[in-house]
Amino acid sequence: MKKILATGLGLISSFAAAADNPLYPTGPAQDSSFVRFLNASEDKASIVNGTAKVSLTAQGEGRASRFYPVSAGTKLLANVQVGSSKLAVEVTAKPGEFVTVAIISKDKGIETVVVKESPTDFNASRASVGFVNLDASCAAAGLTGGAKNAMIFEAVKPVSPQRRLINPVSLAVQANCDGKDAGKPVDLGQLQGGERYSVVLVPGKKGQQAFFVRDSTS
Repeated sequence: MKKILATGLGLISSFAAAADNPLYPTGPAQDSSFVRFLNASEDKASIVNGTAKVSLTAQGEGRASRFYPVSAGTKLLANVQVGSSKLAVEVTAKPGEFVTVAIISKDKGIETVVVKESPTDFNASRASVGFVNLDASCAAAGLTGGAKNAMIFEAVKPVSPQRRLINPVSLAVQANCDGKDAGKPVDLGQLQGGERYSVVLVPGKKGQQAFFVRDSTS
């Protein structure tokens, strides 16, 4: 269990255009932390901070921003909007933390959930896969996968991510909640050594769903 999730926005004209540009002033390397936004809602989302804006899709790779380097201890503010629902967000990350600000549909509006990890498991020859349970109604989530449908994660509590290193293989997984399948199987494709991935379980109006995102910092 190690790395993950984030918040904030600094100086950015668009998510795609900012992929190679620093968004925040950073302090000394030992004080840096990282933050990203993850759209786990059922519609497109926009995150605004002053004149900066990031747009996230409700499907595919575009539902998560990359992890932006930020100065640890700095209060990060942003406004999140999904449809007509708006929400103000405030997050502060500790040195070395990876913080994910997840946007989730709730009733007729939205809410944000902050997930934090402090990664220490980098291995250039193995892939790092994390599992995040964002469904507050699921007390014990799990993830199975591989040729033998092995248990990869079990008893994962809400907003308490778990992470492990696995061989860089082609991997498809199935999330479950309290022993029952939750959502459709998720195909992560061919994993790459040294790369990080997160499988996310979220609630939805039509039932639970799971998806994966790459934990990219560039």
